[in-house]
Amino acid sequence: MYKISTLKNGLTLITIDLPHLDSVTTMVAVGAGSRNEDRRIGGIAHFFEHMFFKGSRKYPTALEISTLVDGIGAINNAFTSKEFTGYWIKSASDQVELATDIISSGLSEPILAEEEITKEKGVIVEERRMYQDNPARWVYDLFFELVFGDTPMGWNIIGEEKVIQSFARRDFQDFIKSFYSPKNMALVFAGKIGDRGEELAEKYFSNLPDYQNQKPQTFKPTGQPKAKVNISYKKTDQVNIVLGGLSYDRSDPRRYAAYLLASLLGESMSSRLFTEVREKRGLAYHVSADVEDYRDSGMLAIYAGLKLEKALEGMKVILEQLERLKVESVTEEELKKVKEMQKGRMAIRSESTNYLAQFYGLQWVIDRKIETSDQYLEKLNRVSAEDLMVVAKDLFQLQKLNLQVIGPLRSAAPLEKILKT
Repeated sequence: MYKISTLKNGLTLITIDLPHLDSVTTMVAVGAGSRNEDRRIGGIAHFFEHMFFKGSRKYPTALEISTLVDGIGAINNAFTSKEFTGYWIKSASDQVELATDIISSGLSEPILAEEEITKEKGVIVEERRMYQDNPARWVYDLFFELVFGDTPMGWNIIGEEKVIQSFARRDFQDFIKSFYSPKNMALVFAGKIGDRGEELAEKYFSNLPDYQNQKPQTFKPTGQPKAKVNISYKKTDQVNIVLGGLSYDRSDPRRYAAYLLASLLGESMSSRLFTEVREKRGLAYHVSADVEDYRDSGMLAIYAGLKLEKALEGMKVILEQLERLKVESVTEEELKKVKEMQKGRMAIRSESTNYLAQFYGLQWVIDRKIETSDQYLEKLNRVSAEDLMVVAKDLFQLQKLNLQVIGPLRSAAPLEKILKT
């Protein structure tokens, strides 16, 4: 389904040809994100993502780029995560060359005009404030800080306002030279690309400047002797919580069991938490669970927006479900259901060229290898009920749990008491 090749400058090319489609996603994935920063430049990976489509030497203004993209009916965007950044244009297949040209120009010759940087500072500060005003979103940022502490993994991807306001053109140039080497990138074409991928890659990416990549700071868990609770007081009509802790890194085979645990707990309307917290008791509108994995760590997080006067009851119900997974074996019927759900969800996601481009590009820049969707599903399929219980006993030890709360609560004592029993 996919082909991998390498340009002379070290750039990896991944082509996923889907001849039955009429569109292509052109994406560059870069193995650099917010964890590659230090305090002085916290937020610069995300800020450069904002600057990417603001102008290059060939296409000098944001308006020119957006006019070209709109003129062919294409869509462009970018994203920043802890460990990688992506820039993409989705276009009709007969317009893939223009998409490739625009992205390569943004990488090789960004203008980074001081005037544009100054304007974008205001945009990004308002983006941060928007998230802060949304407790269901901001509680995750605070949860990362609680779990990972004062490390790049725990810092907000957007950065602090004071640091954002301090950025100058030289900071972006230094960051690019530190992490934007062709060897640290993957160019991905997903869609109706045929055999054009190599030709376009050579034409537009062979002259990318080469840099010496710096390695990100390694995160080393120090152990957690007791559960941690943090309350961010905010006058809201519900209590937003995230409960969870460290999980497994991308090389740990136990992560597949962790995926299924999260799915079983809170990925669907028939999941245990949705059933117990919402359907049976009406304690929340939204409750969910998910897992993230990184180079050297991972995280399992359970979110709920709980009824204010029933927040403690909601917490107890969630903890009861975690405890149940530690002492009761999941039935074969339920295990089969979550595996089939993952299979079906993967089939649906794989119809998106954007998803495929990110799925393959992310793996390459982080892992330097590809696990296909079939291989991923096969590993999920090998997980047994016993594996789930072993992982639940590990991840859901009370002293390993972290609870981040946003809401009108003054004291953490009642919540801390629940986490001790």
